[in-house]
Order: sequence, then C-alpha cells, then structure tokens
Amino acid sequence: MDSQHPLIQRAQRYLRKKVDLSPPSCFYSDTIGAWCLTETGELLVETPNHQGPRTKKNDIETGEDQKGE
Repeated sequence: MDSQHPLIQRAQRYLRKKVDLSPPSCFYSDTIGAWCLTETGELLVETPNHQGPRTKKNDIETGEDQKGE
C-alpha cells in the first residue's frame, strides 16, 4: 500500500531557479525594514535615481495558470 496522497503522487516537480531580486548596490535592513543603499545607507525609496526591487517575472506557471496545456 502506497502511503502518499494521490495528489502528491501526480504533482509535477520543477527545479528552483536562483534569481537575485534585490536592487543593485542595496541591502535590506531588518532593523529599519527597508532597502538601503550600500554606499550611503540612505533609504532606497528616498532616492529617485535608483531602481527599486524587481518583481518575480521568472515564476513557474502552475495549477490554474496551465489551463491551456
């Protein structure tokens, strides 16, 4: 007798891609709770010339997203 649930048995597996979504030349401060510039320590939101965090454009389409397949 197989102990795995049928949904787990039939689930597709995908390799996880390592994509760095952090803004260039920035670090996330847990203390402040915001992205800061590495060079100056300024808040990224307060500097109009820098690009903010990117969204996940490389996410894998699963479940409801695969209606056409």
